[in-house]
Amino acid sequence: MTALSNIEIGSIVYNLIDNIPTGISGTLPYLVNIGAYTAENYTGNNIPVDAIIDTYQPAIINLTIGQVLGQMEAQGLGTKAVKIGELSITKGMQEGTSISFNQLGIKQLNDLGKNMSYYQTYN
Repeated sequence: MTALSNIEIGSIVYNLIDNIPTGISGTLPYLVNIGAYTAENYTGNNIPVDAIIDTYQPAIINLTIGQVLGQMEAQGLGTKAVKIGELSITKGMQEGTSISFNQLGIKQLNDLGKNMSYYQTYN
């Protein structure tokens, strides 16, 4: 994989989830940015939204899917069937599906680890 922009990752998410309402699909780059900032804050590493390296892409994609599903749930669209890639939820999207994708994204970030700095103070 190569570095992808927030717009390119937004397109991936758009193609993974069927029937994203126009009001949400128009905000996909912004929702990707939220995922990138979450990853940046979690890992302590700089993640430019115009060149997200492949290391962070799976987590950011899942965090963005969580954001999209959360927006759909908030708008009361949780009763429609949803297809995410090969995953089909035909009995209606269960409330909390967005939380599952957010948790998956955080787990993927956890697997990457955190960049920590240590300082020593002198009196």
